[in-house]
Amino acid sequence: MIRNRRDFLKLAGLAAASAGSGCMPGFTGGASSWSARELDAMKSVAGSHGARGWAAWQGNRQIAGWQDGSRGPSFSITKAIAALAATRAAGEGWLDPYERVSDTIPEWRTDPVKSRITVLMLLQQVSGLEAGVIPLYRNQPSDKGRAALGLRCVDSPGTVFRYGPGHWELLAEVMRRKLSHKGETLPAYMNRGVMRPVGLSHWNWRSDRGNNPYFSTGTQLDISELGRLGRTISRLLAGRDCDGFSADAFARMTRPSSVNPMFGGGLWRNTRAARTGAISIQVERNIDDPRPGSFWNQACLSTRQPPDLVALIGSGGRRVYLWPDQDRRIARLGSSTSWSDAALLSRI
Repeated sequence: MIRNRRDFLKLAGLAAASAGSGCMPGFTGGASSWSARELDAMKSVAGSHGARGWAAWQGNRQIAGWQDGSRGPSFSITKAIAALAATRAAGEGWLDPYERVSDTIPEWRTDPVKSRITVLMLLQQVSGLEAGVIPLYRNQPSDKGRAALGLRCVDSPGTVFRYGPGHWELLAEVMRRKLSHKGETLPAYMNRGVMRPVGLSHWNWRSDRGNNPYFSTGTQLDISELGRLGRTISRLLAGRDCDGFSADAFARMTRPSSVNPMFGGGLWRNTRAARTGAISIQVERNIDDPRPGSFWNQACLSTRQPPDLVALIGSGGRRVYLWPDQDRRIARLGSSTSWSDAALLSRI
């Protein structure tokens, strides 16, 4: 029986299965590189639990890695790429985080609940929409945007963090319609506005039968590309424009909600780590069913790590860890549900 996102990934077999141009030069903020002991821990932990490859960077320099040419699905790391797409759109002046979705989706204008949903609520996953795993993922729908429009609102917008593809595919539909009015397709925009500037492979990932790319999952990236994606995001988080993206616009598009201060725009943050009573969690084990805001307001990635740590998280141990203040990052591809963030983060 399929009950949630994890069940679908298992059924589908998905769970098993350096520097670039455009940014100001990196800085280390006075921080030293990882120690030999920490690098040994990386090799031991990052290279186990179904690892397909990993690498670590200090600034623009790769300092360690294994099978760093490996390529594979990045799953929900795709959400961070969608946030970059929204950031580019904001910079070009045709998308605002606080605009109502119904401004672009006339079908929702008379709905008293759906008409309240904003673009930022989609990026925070607090729109109130049901997860939508089955209608959006099963049997490659002919029009996933239309499927997203038909999702029910099961929570009052802005009140519950509910993980699922519905928010992201609705965002994709909003952007597709806006781009259509401008005479551009969504795949062309993704190549022009995100993939090429960051240094990622030409758009070629999961889509519906209408060739509309998924925003919730589906990218195929190698370790080096994950590192480039992490570099761009890390520098934006540090407040520096990068690869043509505005750091201010990125901050607006990825701002977490009060319901879940850990999450915004595909980024998982460690901001609560230094607070009294903070609890380290394994994110993948806590997102299939909604948790109360009190849970998320105590949760963090690791109490052993600084609050500036940010992670891009994909199923099966696919990760990009970022330390913007120290200009460090680690990228990993894997395919095992036994992966533990704590096993790595407690040793570096």
